[in-house]
Amino acid sequence: MGERKMSSGSRLVKEGEDIWAKATKAADDLYILRDTYFPPNPLDKISKLQSQSDLSLNLLDSIPLEYRKSPVQRATYEYLRGKLLDVVPEYNKEAEDHLSKAVKLNPSLADAWLCLGNCIWKKGDLPSAKNCFNLALSKGANKKILCLLSMLERRMAQGEDFKFFYFLLLPSSNL
Repeated sequence: MGERKMSSGSRLVKEGEDIWAKATKAADDLYILRDTYFPPNPLDKISKLQSQSDLSLNLLDSIPLEYRKSPVQRATYEYLRGKLLDVVPEYNKEAEDHLSKAVKLNPSLADAWLCLGNCIWKKGDLPSAKNCFNLALSKGANKKILCLLSMLERRMAQGEDFKFFYFLLLPSSNL
């Protein structure tokens, strides 16, 4: 008596929401693993992250094309793909490309800016990473962005201090 049949349109919307929620949860779970799994051999962590990332990428790629048509959906897809590729400690150009596409398609995705900044930081381009973090912060303050921005600022200051002290240690004949 209380049951209503869903129209095919509303069923498609529900399926689309479910599959995006699963892909987002897979990305979140992967980052929880990254932040909480510390095996005796650090290479085991990288191996596990890579295998879980591959599984999550397969899930993301299983999202039908009809759920990736709108700019917002494409931006979400590019963001999640870049985030999944960037979970390992090394810089990944493909991750940067996907995250860059995501922020171009939807500049209001604060977490995409955050992930892009983190990815660029791995590359060593600290001023560009800082710019990404500031853009993420402009979408709304949160403690994760503020923490990363603070760490980056300290790292940038250390680099300048190191250059300054290195200059002072040079023999005066090189001046």
